Amino acid sequence: MTPAKRFKNFLRTTLIGGAVVVMPVTIFILLVKLVFDTLRALIEPLSNIIKFPFITSELLIDLITMGLIIIFFFFVGLVVQTRLGRGIIALIETELLSRLPLYGVIKETVLQFSGAKRMPFSQVVVVQVMGTKMYGFIADEHKDGKYTVFVPTAPNPTNGFIFYMDPEHVEPVDVKPEEAIRMIIGIGTGAGKLF
Repeated sequence: MTPAKRFKNFLRTTLIGGAVVVMPVTIFILLVKLVFDTLRALIEPLSNIIKFPFITSELLIDLITMGLIIIFFFFVGLVVQTRLGRGIIALIETELLSRLPLYGVIKETVLQFSGAKRMPFSQVVVVQVMGTKMYGFIADEHKDGKYTVFVPTAPNPTNGFIFYMDPEHVEPVDVKPEEAIRMIIGIGTGAGKLF
């Protein structure tokens, strides 16, 4: 491959990689801003009726808007806790939302930022594979309760094995991912914390 083609390929993959990271967050922020601005425009006429000392009408409108958004999120969360609500949300998601461009990426991003879904490779675990204990990182958590676990090989932590595991064979360990990576590169030095 010529240097010009390599540079073109590098430029293209870098731009696409940046867009994949930035676009979902940007779209989510724009959607929240759109909802906020729409609600704010609907509530604005109330500022002429309701007056509070020490609170400007602009601040009052913003507080009421935020309160309504929080109440709406609470109500949706309450509905989703029921079997009927989960069914309705799943139906809406499969029939409508999943067809929208970037919906899946936005959903994953929101789940990870909110803490509802663990960031990949942020949890160090000890797994039992064929009677042998190994350490790894949770790469994904599935709806059936199972985990995808990446078990790295030493001394290069980017190589390793991927296992689809039952939860009873996955034991979380109170070790930071950086410490585990240092142990991999150190070919097992400091493994006492993991086992």
